[in-house]
Amino acid sequence: MLLNIKNIETRPSINAGKSFHKHELKMRIDKVTLVSNFLDKNEKKKIYLELRNCNKSQDNIYTITHTKLKEGHPYKKAINIFSREKFPALLLHIAYSPVNKNTGSIRFDFRPQHVNDNQFKELIRWMESKFGSTIIKTITRSWITQIDVALDMYDCKLKDYLWSLKNASASEYFHHKYGLPGLRLGSIRSKINILCYEKIYIRRGEFYSLQSENGLMEVTNKNHKHLLRIEARVKPKITSNKIKGKSLLLKEISSMDNPFLRLVIYSNQMQGELIKKNYLRYKLKTNDVSVIKKKMKKRSKLSRHSLAVIEQNEIDLIDRDNVWEKWKLCIRRLEYLSQEC
Repeated sequence: MLLNIKNIETRPSINAGKSFHKHELKMRIDKVTLVSNFLDKNEKKKIYLELRNCNKSQDNIYTITHTKLKEGHPYKKAINIFSREKFPALLLHIAYSPVNKNTGSIRFDFRPQHVNDNQFKELIRWMESKFGSTIIKTITRSWITQIDVALDMYDCKLKDYLWSLKNASASEYFHHKYGLPGLRLGSIRSKINILCYEKIYIRRGEFYSLQSENGLMEVTNKNHKHLLRIEARVKPKITSNKIKGKSLLLKEISSMDNPFLRLVIYSNQMQGELIKKNYLRYKLKTNDVSVIKKKMKKRSKLSRHSLAVIEQNEIDLIDRDNVWEKWKLCIRRLEYLSQEC
């Protein structure tokens, strides 16, 4: 079958145990966005000069491209740093020259999933040699504006369960051509939204041997592992009462709250029980609980009894506390970065 490369996973992640239904669990950070301010005009001038001139000398380690950002973007200029391999991976996007004064001076979008620990350290050392030690110091005092945490459930598909996000009504189902199905829970403007989408895992050696064209790959082996990625996209804030609402600093990343606590998973039997009790007329082609609730509301208000049926079908699929104990392993690279000064 033809499959979008974005639906293929090739990188290993950190083991996070098993679900209560025996799915193998793996976790990692997929992306982290850091923003920082310059200490003075000299620091700004020095870093901007290095960024503008960074690809004038040939580099055999990474590919560097310059980008003029579109109107409406908070920054005017950016550079992209890609790996040098058959399928280049974006490792780092640096945006600078903010449009508004209230926007942070510089933004770093790291994609740590594309490298191992040693390769990440090599990237940081390369940055220091290319842009100078000042830019590393700028990163160490940065704050986190968004972090994407991926929890993978192997041998699991979206249709196996019903999904919901506490205190969120917005959701969106998607299934693009040559892709696999997925579901967004929550608004992209919220503090947290969760994406649940399917991928298949292919080892890198085999992945490189497959035929590909225009971002599509011909996958003939039907024995590849299927996985469901539960990706929490979080805009972390400090939750202690003294400084509640302040952005989380990079050096405080270990104290980030567990983003999977608001995820609610239900048994597929729920719709059948709602139909039996006449709260739902027929089974909907959805695995989104918010869609089911909206359909029920069209008939009558959600009663205490109908909500009880929904709650009774909630299942304890993942030991969230046990999974989150692996967070300290996920952040090793970023802690290394926060200490490099």
